[in-house]
Amino acid sequence: MMGLFDFFRNEDKQEDWVKQTKLQDWNDIVYTRKDVDIDDPVQRREYIGSCLQQMQEASKELDALEMEYNDVTSHLRDMEEIDALPPEQRAEINECAKKILESQEQQEKFDKRKSRMSDEEFEHMERLQSGAKEGAKKLAEAEEYQKKIRNDLKRLDSEHEAYLFQEDEILTAVENDRKLIIAISIALVVIVAFLLFLQLGLGLNVIYGFMVTFLLAAISVTYLYIHQSNAASELKVVTKSISRLIMLQNQVKIRYVNNTNLIDYLCLKYGVSTSKELTGMYSKYLQERNERAKVEDARKLLDSNQKDLIYMLRHFRVKDPDIWIHQVEALIDHNEEVEIRHSLNVQRQSLRKRMEYNRDIVAGNAKAEIEDMARQYPKYTQEILDMVSRYED
Repeated sequence: MMGLFDFFRNEDKQEDWVKQTKLQDWNDIVYTRKDVDIDDPVQRREYIGSCLQQMQEASKELDALEMEYNDVTSHLRDMEEIDALPPEQRAEINECAKKILESQEQQEKFDKRKSRMSDEEFEHMERLQSGAKEGAKKLAEAEEYQKKIRNDLKRLDSEHEAYLFQEDEILTAVENDRKLIIAISIALVVIVAFLLFLQLGLGLNVIYGFMVTFLLAAISVTYLYIHQSNAASELKVVTKSISRLIMLQNQVKIRYVNNTNLIDYLCLKYGVSTSKELTGMYSKYLQERNERAKVEDARKLLDSNQKDLIYMLRHFRVKDPDIWIHQVEALIDHNEEVEIRHSLNVQRQSLRKRMEYNRDIVAGNAKAEIEDMARQYPKYTQEILDMVSRYED
């Protein structure tokens, strides 16, 4: 560790360490033995151990800073190497850098796009895409057939209601004929009784009255008989028609139920409510699939261009080519290169300052404090040497 503890072999005189009673700055490391009882073994060892620990920590920090400093310096040298390339080689690098920028811009454009489908929807359609188109067609046909079935059921319901109304009218007419027959029978009995009273009671000749009465009765009975016969025939036809309609309705209802079940199954299978929705989802899926394929192609192209750039830079003796894929703009934009160079120089200045600070601790302040103790307290020199040896190990 840079010979940190070789100071006991250094015979050059050190200036006395200025004792301070209080801190003047948070960044200052102050060493004072004012309140330390050096003759106390515990306090002596703790104080010496504190100085040695500070030197050790500063040494580790210095090693890390030197590595970081070398990396920054290496990056600056890489920039110089790139700037010193022949025009034709630099043109190759610039062309590759432009391709990377174009691929990145395309990638960012795809990343900012509003996705047409969620990942869950896309994966769902991905599983069903082989039958989605045919499923949409089948669902549309089932929906169209459903409309026809409903129209047929409505028409059959209308016909059924018409026949029921006609049946009700026939039954009403039959009932009215029955009531009319009763009324005619009563009227005939009353008229005959009246004519008999006139003939037997008053001795009047009412033969023509009987003739007219029976004639009217015969005509009425004949009319009612014919009307009843026609009504019975018509009722038979209507009853058969109603029976036929009921069978047709049952058949159509079976088709309706089966078709409804088919529609429900297809909607459940594809997670939609209508064929129009399924068609729309399938169309969105195709567009989303194409866009995702373009995104993947752009990602592969970007990866390929980045590998090409790293290969070329490594071939042109650039020590750390990987870092350039994160600052491609600097290869083709002079202003961006100047900014990066300036930032690296500022980093180096900061690192140098921190390195000097830790060197002061390692080779200066803490070291001087321990040497000073060894001079002032020679009886503890061997103990101090032993503690230094343990820290070196």
